[in-house]
Amino acid sequence: MRPLQFHAEALVRLLRRQTIATIEELKEALGTRVDMTVFRKLREIPYRASYSHRGKYYALSERAEFDANGLWTHRGVHFSKDGSLVDTAARVVREAERGAFAFELARLLHVEVKEPLLGLVRAGRLAREEVAGLYLYCSALAARRRQQRVARQVTIIQEPFGLLQDPAAGVTDEVRAAIILFHSALDEKQRRLYAGLESMRIGRGGDRRIAEWTGLDVHTVARGRQELQDQEVKLGRVRRSGAGRKPVEKKRQK
Repeated sequence: MRPLQFHAEALVRLLRRQTIATIEELKEALGTRVDMTVFRKLREIPYRASYSHRGKYYALSERAEFDANGLWTHRGVHFSKDGSLVDTAARVVREAERGAFAFELARLLHVEVKEPLLGLVRAGRLAREEVAGLYLYCSALAARRRQQRVARQVTIIQEPFGLLQDPAAGVTDEVRAAIILFHSALDEKQRRLYAGLESMRIGRGGDRRIAEWTGLDVHTVARGRQELQDQEVKLGRVRRSGAGRKPVEKKRQK
């Protein structure tokens, strides 16, 4: 009895017809119950395996339409030009100008990434550094890592409430606390002016929203905004002239 002949063309026809397929669907197309038979035939054609859904979906390389990040999604299934989730996470972090926080990478890749990131750090393929109370994942190369850390720190200084404003950012309590902690480290005038600046960026209702986020009085936020709008910011002075407690010596003279 002649052994059964399996042809990779059967897989090509199926994947061209429905774009993606599971191993079970590929076995049915080949007429086999053996997973290894499918894998042997897949090696004969250019194909991609998903990094989401535990890699159980397959597609022809010719059908993949990768975006600028090297990612492609079809019917909620995610593929990468790198193949696996681990390799994708490593490449995206290395290429990121400001490195990446775990929640940012998860938002981009649409899957949980904490374990893959920790594995990459343990393997020496990535590094992580604490920035604003959170772990920033960076390149393992010292020079590149330094560039990413500095770029991230500059962004935080320039836009301390940027993440809080973005409704799509998926800001966690941990991130929110880190941003507010940064704001609390500023002196009184800096807090007032930063709060006023962010209120201006938000626009209508900004004073109240920033007051809720920072714990500042809404009138303090409004004052900072007005000072910026009127360009009446005096450098080198925290309080207005005459404000604050009187010196001890003056109290004693009375």
